[in-house]
Amino acid sequence: MLIQPEKVTKIQKRHTFEALFRDSTPSYDFFLMLILSAILVAIGLLINNAVVVIGGMLVAPILSPILSFSMGMVVGDVKLMKRSGEVILQSILIVVVVSLVISFLTINRELTPEIFSRAHPSLAYFLIALFSGLAASYSLVRPNLSEKLSGVAISVALIPPLASLGIAFSFFDVRVIVGSLGLFALNLVGIILAALVVFAIFKFYEVKESIEKKIKAEERIIKEEEKEKTQEKIEEIEKQVKEATEFLKENKKK
Repeated sequence: MLIQPEKVTKIQKRHTFEALFRDSTPSYDFFLMLILSAILVAIGLLINNAVVVIGGMLVAPILSPILSFSMGMVVGDVKLMKRSGEVILQSILIVVVVSLVISFLTINRELTPEIFSRAHPSLAYFLIALFSGLAASYSLVRPNLSEKLSGVAISVALIPPLASLGIAFSFFDVRVIVGSLGLFALNLVGIILAALVVFAIFKFYEVKESIEKKIKAEERIIKEEEKEKTQEKIEEIEKQVKEATEFLKENKKK
């Protein structure tokens, strides 16, 4: 007798999306953890220490916006895809720059075996990314498996290729630059495709309305914050103009 998987309700799907939306928000905490992860991974690669590299991978939050991008594709929400895509690009840039800086600050600079191992894209790595993506997206859908996500983060290995890329830039090593970039692209595509399959199977397009409401709510908050900042600037300018006017009046009296 085959064991049938439990059905995922619409409420559970909404909760899954909300958790993913929260974890992929480009907040101070998100970028702080990303920077710390990049520092740890870069140092681990430079001292050829796999344990340090794994430690850095554990705290990396970059998996969330990638899964969020896949969900946007399944749901057909361009705004969610754009939001997630921007976070992914920002994350890539931050990791590469941080790794580049760490490489320049290191005294004994050399390309280690750990770095070279992240510069050889292959079918095996793509399959690892594909199955890791399946595990990550499935763990996200099943709340009772959420604690498994940390293990998945290690197997996905998104940060090390980017850190290797940044380090390779500091050495101007074209071979490692191309290889690291290729491996990251391979991992990225594998995870996105895998998550697409899982989110489509679980019919996340059924909660498209809830997703669109969440996106619109965030846009309203951003607009209100921008409006408040604009108002504050206007008030500051008016204050400066008033002070300047009073100063000129006083000078005229003298």
